[in-house]
Amino acid sequence: MTKRFEISQESMEQALAEDDARLQKKIEQSIRVTQLADQSYNEEHGRCDWDSVVRDMDIPLVECLRLFDPLLSTVSARSLPNITDWSADDLSTLKSFVSEHFSAVTADVWPLAGVYMNVEQKDCSMAHSMCSFPQMSAVLHEAITQHRNANMEWKDIFEKYPIFSRIGGLRNAYYQFKEFDDSKPKAIHIEWTDADTCRIQELVQTYYKPGNKREVLIQAQKAFPDISQESILGKIKQITSKVPGITSDDIDRVKKLVYAYGKDWARIGQEINDTPRRAERIWTQHREQQKAPQTWSEDELNTLRRCIHDGVEMAEASRLIGTKTRDACNAKMLLLKSTVTNNAVQKSQDCWNVDDAARLVLLVSTYKRGEIDWEAIGKDIGRSADSCHIMHTKLQQKHLNLKIDHTQAVSGEVQKQYEQHHSVDWAEIAQQLGLTEHECLEANQFNDGKARWIYNPDDFSWNMADRMTSFIKDNYPKPLPVNYTAVSNYMWIDMGDCAQMASLLRGEMSWTAETLARVEKLRAQGMKFVDIGKQLSPALSAQKVSNAYHNNMQSKAHTSLSDDEKQQAKDIMNMHAEQMPFTELRKLVAQKLPH
Repeated sequence: MTKRFEISQESMEQALAEDDARLQKKIEQSIRVTQLADQSYNEEHGRCDWDSVVRDMDIPLVECLRLFDPLLSTVSARSLPNITDWSADDLSTLKSFVSEHFSAVTADVWPLAGVYMNVEQKDCSMAHSMCSFPQMSAVLHEAITQHRNANMEWKDIFEKYPIFSRIGGLRNAYYQFKEFDDSKPKAIHIEWTDADTCRIQELVQTYYKPGNKREVLIQAQKAFPDISQESILGKIKQITSKVPGITSDDIDRVKKLVYAYGKDWARIGQEINDTPRRAERIWTQHREQQKAPQTWSEDELNTLRRCIHDGVEMAEASRLIGTKTRDACNAKMLLLKSTVTNNAVQKSQDCWNVDDAARLVLLVSTYKRGEIDWEAIGKDIGRSADSCHIMHTKLQQKHLNLKIDHTQAVSGEVQKQYEQHHSVDWAEIAQQLGLTEHECLEANQFNDGKARWIYNPDDFSWNMADRMTSFIKDNYPKPLPVNYTAVSNYMWIDMGDCAQMASLLRGEMSWTAETLARVEKLRAQGMKFVDIGKQLSPALSAQKVSNAYHNNMQSKAHTSLSDDEKQQAKDIMNMHAEQMPFTELRKLVAQKLPH
């Protein structure tokens, strides 16, 4: 008999709130990284100073690049479609970035390389490919020809386009390309009319299967007997390349990204190395497949039954059947299992009650993302692991879709009010949308006109600080994480400034080299630690300032000697060791050395 565990709706909401908090933290980090990247943009180099962003965020470079949001950035990516558009410095930087941070070059590298270089990712892929496998292109050949006509030396051309490993390789590729280009046979070009193209498209839609163009080619040759097989096949490839098939892997990747970022198709398209339009199309097809009833042939059902009997997972079953997605196979496998074992402990997917769903959410929240033990959760609740996994996915999807809808509606109303009155009435917006004020504060993403709040001891307002602190205490009591989007909307102050000020009000301080230098300078002017604390923060204790100051001074006092200084000290000791007591010898060494 499985032990039941009762849980309140409040506990379930708290678990969901923790999931939201993790997502919110990632969004806040993304905003901060994007802001820092924009601030560090170097017009001369055409890219951001990511080293400074990494220092400020204290997280790895690759993670910073993943958090960067191009939709929030004021910096536009450069377009460098030809190798001649790249400077030698850009090429060197790109090669160093890829070799230092990636053991293997895959499609996932180029979105990150594009952000790092501030260049469109397809251009980064092209440039790195040219550096890895040098070859002469028509554009590069033309550029070199112009430089040679201007009497530029091969050495200078090689430095300008450092693609080949040596000058001789560049020169040989240039002349060989020229000879080949002069003797290259001209291909026969077929002008396809709109009607002919439409006919080929109809044949593709009727006969094409992903990875198999044979039937389309046969039918097209019958329709166009006067056109060569090569030309027809080229046209078929052109059409099928524009409408690639959507696989179950595509759907799985897009589903995970929608759960992480919402319906941000530009961001998702970048993550899957595809266009935003196709990312949205994959999601739409997934939703339509969920709504549409699945018809199974007898052969498909027999294959699936064999998979169940042999213990084959749903992903492999989907591959073996070839016409059904993982989700469709999973749902059908559950149905077939429940039919065969109707007296088993497994419960139907349709009979989940509120208590079981709440228990499921709470159990999942105890695991780290990616380490969830569905078998253990299923045993605890009395259901199959697959059933729990599917239900949790549905709960997440329902919660996320609701949150996305709220965000769009609230942000639109806030924008209207602010543009009309330069203020926001949260009570009125909540009443219009049928939400609570708290839900509206957490959902709004419209941020125009928000004030900055940077600590200055001369004009610091405790009234504002108390107002923010009271809001946080009333709405996010410990251990709930603070949603600084709501705090920012409530105060109508920049979110990063709110988070920073809240940290200062808790007496926290980031002891950077710049801050320690300022403390040292103020201390040298005779200022007390309690007064120095007030210069840095409204709630920083004198004891913390004193500890930081003395630790810093002690660290400087114990700076290790260089090799030359060690040798100098050794020489002094060898010279005077027999005639001078150790205490005097130590003083002499201290006087002779600059430390």
